[in-house]
Amino acid sequence: MFDIPDVMRMAQGMARHAAARQVVIAENIAHADTPGYRARDLPDFGKTYAQARAMAATRPGHLGVAFPNQPISSVTDRDAPARAPNGNTVSLEREMMRTAQNRQSHDMALAVYSSARGILRAALGS
Repeated sequence: MFDIPDVMRMAQGMARHAAARQVVIAENIAHADTPGYRARDLPDFGKTYAQARAMAATRPGHLGVAFPNQPISSVTDRDAPARAPNGNTVSLEREMMRTAQNRQSHDMALAVYSSARGILRAALGS
């Protein structure tokens, strides 16, 4: 049976990571005025992908490897700026920068996937 090339699987994972990170960024922005709210973020895609590739999973859920349908859990942002007087650590400027970086990551994932698809089509002669 046809197996998806690793580069396409990686691009899919990167796009899913960017989508999940955008959700976390949106939640941070939504809670910008919530007293005591701590800004959250996702671990870097490269680190999570390397950890998943280091372990050989034989089935979904084996070894806790993040498969495409498993959610990525967010963590408290340790690099967040100092707390506001109400205890909130969300900086709207920082979240806007993250949004721009996240869009670049998503665009790169789509470009890699599209390029790999074009190469695969050329190899198949269609």
